[in-house]
Amino acid sequence: SSFLLANARIVDYPIVYCNEGFSKLTGFTRAEVMQKSCTCNFMYGEQTDAEAIQRIERCMEVCESEQQEILLYKKNKTPLWLLMYLAPIKNEKDVVILYLLTFRDITALRQPLEEDEPGRGTQA
Repeated sequence: SSFLLANARIVDYPIVYCNEGFSKLTGFTRAEVMQKSCTCNFMYGEQTDAEAIQRIERCMEVCESEQQEILLYKKNKTPLWLLMYLAPIKNEKDVVILYLLTFRDITALRQPLEEDEPGRGTQA
């Protein structure tokens, strides 16, 4: 599995833990992502959906969970469709202190749709 943990009590929700699965999936080392925003803005590219980004940011502001398909980019700039799940983690006082973000690569599920679009691929 691929996941990040982020501090929910600090502006921009910095990443405080990155597992090996996330590094293998994205090409970013743990050191490269630590303390960056868990919105993963370092992985945005020209086709990353602004509305998806805003939904994720809104959910963090109000401490709600969210599941979202989003196009991000690996370190080598390869497009990566991810199913991102955001879950707030509360302490014993019911205060959100961390965010858990899990990622599932759904690129293979999305690619055939793009190839079927008119104007793409070979013409018969």
